[in-house]
Amino acid sequence: MVRGVEDLRTPLSAILHLETQIRGSIAGFVTPQFIVDLPGGGGKRLASSYQTYDRDTGISTFVAPAVTGGSEKVFEYHDPIWSIATVYR
Repeated sequence: MVRGVEDLRTPLSAILHLETQIRGSIAGFVTPQFIVDLPGGGGKRLASSYQTYDRDTGISTFVAPAVTGGSEKVFEYHDPIWSIATVYR
């Protein structure tokens, strides 16, 4: 996490909402791939590949087996603080 850029981050709920609105409405080859950059060495993962997501706390979990050599290490992604309990649901 980088200090001073919290206001530039997007909550996972907003990403998922955008993706559901876009999918099927434009050609597949121009459909954007929404990703999250997991802290702690988890790498970049498709936003929709989360394992769990608690919209109240803004905490989602991802598994990145290619990054961890096949192990089941779980990485957490936290929504920006400003977005907790907002209208992105």
